[in-house]
Formats: sequence, structure tokens, C-alpha cells
Amino acid sequence: MNDIDIEIFLNELYMKGQINDSKSINKIDKYLNITPDTGKFLGLLAQLTSAEKILEVGTSNGYSAAWLALCTDEAAQITTIENDPKKISAARENFLSTGLVDKIKIIEGDAPMILSKMTESFDLVFVDMDRKLYLDILEDVIRLTRTKGIIVFDNAVSHKEEMTDILNYFNGNPQFHTYLAPIGKGEFVALKKW
Repeated sequence: MNDIDIEIFLNELYMKGQINDSKSINKIDKYLNITPDTGKFLGLLAQLTSAEKILEVGTSNGYSAAWLALCTDEAAQITTIENDPKKISAARENFLSTGLVDKIKIIEGDAPMILSKMTESFDLVFVDMDRKLYLDILEDVIRLTRTKGIIVFDNAVSHKEEMTDILNYFNGNPQFHTYLAPIGKGEFVALKKW
């Protein structure tokens, strides 16, 4: 895909998510995509760190994974975890339509259980799922992030009260450099020093 095609695809995918969410009554049926500027920010982080192995926790319809895949070189691989069959189906369809299906691997199932069994390490981990489970997966997310790797949590400003424990954990931990990026719904970034 050339740059124009990529931009058109990402814009269309974002608008589909917005339309879906405006029509959905139940939160579970909403895609709740990141904002376009958050997508650019994640893509920039992936490029700056030369991330080749990326983990996303919470696929939804694949919008953020598409950003990560389209902003990284051909060697990069994105692994994304999702539990909702409808969202998995939508994400697969979106990845197929752009040729990203070989670059993005969807793991279906319960994120805490899946993460607890994973052993590989990742350069960049993006967490955007049910915030009530963030503390449950925290130990595994840290374990799966390589030294000098980056962890990003979405909704750090829009849902600050739900993120307090996560922010306090990282901000008080000398193992991490942290930054709260005022982009989109707020992106909390933690660099794992060792």
C-alpha cells in the first residue's frame, strides 16, 4: 500500500468504528478505537524503537494494530489478543482487505490467561482493554516486555481514576522511566530500564 492508500484505509476504518459506536447501546458492542493522533503516536514509538515484536492487548476491530503494522517495516510482527468473537471477525476482515493478515497474529481468548502462558519478549506492548483487569495482567505485561522495551496504556487521562493504581505503580518504580502523553485519551508510556 502506498501512503495515500494507507491514509484512506485508516480514515475509513476509524469512521466505521465511530459509526458503529454511535449506533451501539451496549459498551461490549462498541469498538472504542484509539484516536488517529494516538495511532500516529504509537506508530512513531514503534519506528523510533525499531520495534520488530509488538504485543497488543485488546484488538477490537483492529484499528490500532493496523496503525502499528502499517508504520513498521516488513520484518515487524504484531501479536494481538481479543476475546470477543465479533470483534475478532471484524479485525480479520480489516487485516485481509489490506494484506496485513500475514503481519498480524490474532490470539483468541481471555487475556489474563493467555498472557500468563506466553514466554516470548516484546519490544513494544500496547494495553487497551478492560481497565478493571490492568492490575491482573500487570506482572505478565512487565515480564513480557524486553529490557529497553516500552509499555503503553491507553485511557490514562480519560479514565484517570481507573488508572491511578497503574500510574502509581510505575511512577514509584525505579525500573521504569515514565511519561503521560496528552494525546487522544491519554497515553501512559513506561520505558523498562532493566
